[in-house]
Amino acid sequence: MQSSGPDCRPHWYYWFFEALRVEYIANLICWLACCLPTVTGQSGQPQESALHSAQVALFEHKTRRLVGHFSTSGRTLVASVVDLAYRYELPMAVEYAERDATTRPLNLEFDHESVRAILEDIIRQAPQYRVSFSNNIVDIFAPKAREDTSNLFNKVIKDFSVTEMETRRAEFQLFCDLSKVTGSSACTGSLATGQWEPQRITLHMQNAKVYEVLNAIVAQNGKAMWTVTASPRQVSMQTGGFWYIYPLQRPFQAGVLGRLSRVR
Repeated sequence: MQSSGPDCRPHWYYWFFEALRVEYIANLICWLACCLPTVTGQSGQPQESALHSAQVALFEHKTRRLVGHFSTSGRTLVASVVDLAYRYELPMAVEYAERDATTRPLNLEFDHESVRAILEDIIRQAPQYRVSFSNNIVDIFAPKAREDTSNLFNKVIKDFSVTEMETRRAEFQLFCDLSKVTGSSACTGSLATGQWEPQRITLHMQNAKVYEVLNAIVAQNGKAMWTVTASPRQVSMQTGGFWYIYPLQRPFQAGVLGRLSRVR
């Protein structure tokens, strides 16, 4: 006997196995991060390669995930992308912020679109912005800011090297390295305690720009985002703290939006 109502089993099965796959990938990354370093008698390079592959797979899965419905609901560009970052734990960078992106409301509706397609459509509403999905991070930037040689985010760090370092310490190291490059005595970072899970950062980068190093730190953490806290004209080593890295935990979302809304 057939039911007169619609058969909802395919929909239920889809989300059930989707949840299982997300959990499997997340557990795989956790196992690689925690267990592989204890293996002895082997080179660290294969371990790092395996961990990187797992991170790539998880990031691709998150960005290709289909969203049943998403609405910007009159929120701004910045508020909309930050919401997606926190909702789907997307490592993200917001390298540039200006008045229009933090004040102009958007009214967009999406049905059964991928997270990536939604982000691309939102960014298309602001011609001065671009979005990249390379290197395991959603990178939102402005080409004109990257072309500005006076922008400190474009300064080149000849050798950035950290090993098994907490995220906030790795960020602190970057700021100190930038201080040396600019000849400044400033050496401070966002060292708020008690925010981070015991995820350790290991990076060895040469001739990388500051924004590239920040992207790599956040991508390797996997559950963080970084944003500017000042406009390019206001960035200086004297003011310090012109970027901030946030955990992708809901209590921090309001703080992200608050800081970005003050950038002019």
